[in-house]
Order: sequence, then structure tokens, then C-alpha cells
Amino acid sequence: MQEVRSWSAPTRGLHALMLLMFIVMYALAELMDWTHGASKHEVVEIHKSIGVLIFGLALLRLLWNVTHRGPEPIGTPQQAKLAKGVHHLLYLLMFLIPVSGYVMSMLHGKSVDVFGVYTLPTLLAPDHSLKEWSESIHSALATTLLIVAGGHAAMALYHHFMLKDATLRRMFKG
Repeated sequence: MQEVRSWSAPTRGLHALMLLMFIVMYALAELMDWTHGASKHEVVEIHKSIGVLIFGLALLRLLWNVTHRGPEPIGTPQQAKLAKGVHHLLYLLMFLIPVSGYVMSMLHGKSVDVFGVYTLPTLLAPDHSLKEWSESIHSALATTLLIVAGGHAAMALYHHFMLKDATLRRMFKG
């Protein structure tokens, strides 16, 4: 079997789309702190809807990457193992963050209405004693994603500018 030298177009597209969506989600989360009343409600609803999309896209990415092998990491065996571990952690976070937001909404007694088209089923009863806990978990997971994704990007830049290898170029070449 011939080694794959670059990431596929669908992989690159989904990667870019997820990055964009997480930037938008971060901006919406920050905006929630600055808005009140009906405006805040709208921001929260958009945030939740995009969270559902992120979950679906993460599932699509996972299925695509399981069925379409990408290039092996460049570097030492230890670096390759670390790169794969970071990718696994990023995938885990792409699933856990939307799920934790869904749980948080249910514990708050709020529904998750996806762009006014579909409302997710409510599987948990409201529990106001767990509201702060669920908010803390969701926030901690999102912060972890920022840190891990930031490290992921920093290492791609390190590979490109310092090691001068093809790690980053493989993400942009077809």
C-alpha cells in the first residue's frame, strides 16, 4: 500500500470548517457575558445550535478518518505517538463539549432547539443543584480544547518553521 503524503480534500475541508465553528463558538460564549434579555437568549440559542452541528461534523470527521487513512505523523516514534494522542484528545473534546452543553441545558430545564427546525429530546429532568457543576464542566472542557488546539497549531508551526518538514504543508496540498 502506498503511503498517503497529504490529507484528503474532505479531511482538510472538515478541519477548516471545525476550526471556524470553534472560533465562532468561542466568540458566542464571550458574547453571552455581554448581552442580556432577549439578545442573550438569541446568542445562547445560536450557540446551542452550532454545538449540535459541531457534534454532527465531529461524527462525520471520525467516520471519514476511520475509512480514509491519512498520512503518518512526521518525526520520531515518540513525536508520532504524541501527535496521535493529541488528535485522539481533540476528537474526544469535539464530542464531550457538545454533550456537556446538552446535559447542561437539560439540567437547567432548557431545551436544545436546533435553528428552529428540530428540538432535541429532553432526557434528563432539571436539577438546579447541578447547574453550576454542569457549567463548570462545560467551561473546563472548552478551555481544555483551547489549550490543546492552541498547542496543536503551535506544533504545526514549529514543524513548518523550525524543523522545516512537511507536517503543515500536507494540510494545504492536495
